[in-house]
Amino acid sequence: MKRALIAIIFGLMIIGAAGYGAAYFIYKPVIENSSIQIADLEQSISALAAEISDQESQFLTQFSSQEDTIAALALDNMNLQRNLDETATGTETYQEQMSAQEAQYLGLQERLDMILAITVNQHYTWEYQRWRWYWDLPIPLSVYVEYIEKPRPQTIYQYVDMARDPNDDYYIDEMIQQINAGAKKARLNEYQKPDFVRSFVQGLPYTADDVTMPYDEYPRYPLETLFDRGGDCEDTSILVAAILDSMGYDVALLVLENGGHMAVGVAVPGVEAPYYEFGGKQYYYLETTGEGYEIGVVPPEIADSTAYVYPV
Repeated sequence: MKRALIAIIFGLMIIGAAGYGAAYFIYKPVIENSSIQIADLEQSISALAAEISDQESQFLTQFSSQEDTIAALALDNMNLQRNLDETATGTETYQEQMSAQEAQYLGLQERLDMILAITVNQHYTWEYQRWRWYWDLPIPLSVYVEYIEKPRPQTIYQYVDMARDPNDDYYIDEMIQQINAGAKKARLNEYQKPDFVRSFVQGLPYTADDVTMPYDEYPRYPLETLFDRGGDCEDTSILVAAILDSMGYDVALLVLENGGHMAVGVAVPGVEAPYYEFGGKQYYYLETTGEGYEIGVVPPEIADSTAYVYPV
């Protein structure tokens, strides 16, 4: 029995060895091929790991660079926000200042409007035929300022336009009403009225342009001369020409070549004196500065001067 068991076991061992040997020779090529595949796979895995490591390194580098960029952008954003805050604060301060200046401007404008609304009563006094005359002419300051802002003429022809300016007709008419009332009181005829006007204007103070204005030459409109209550020869001549022209007299501006002087020529009958002829009319000299020069009397210093006649 024992021998039989041993024989069986020994038989089984021989069968197992034979099977193992057969399997070895059968699967050996497969095992070798698998080893090669495993080696190739390991190599691929190693290469893939190296590639992953390289990409990871590149990613970390890019990520670090992007972090720096993000940090820089964040800093720029902080600076920009700070600048925006400062700008907002500055804008608010500027708006407050503008509001204060606007309020100040409105206050000044209101005060200026109140000042311009003032009417100045200009008072004139002079002597004629041993009588003392007193005239008044209310002139709004705003009207005077409008005339100051007008452009000044550059030619004598434009001086004529100043004498004929229609915008001051109301005030010229006011003066004419007082002239007619005074002439009626003094029993003056139509030929004597120009001399009455002459005496009134000669009674105004002579003021040089460079004294009253910041200009060497500043011809005034008639209303300016009435408001300023004086002027130089050009100003008073323009005023007299405006008054007499509105009263219906034929007048002209006279420019004396010697001495650079200006006066008025008036065509009235009944005057025995030298005259300046122009366009078939006889214009008698009328001095508008100084006192005592009646119509037809030319100051001695310009008696021989050539006169240029500019009819109004």
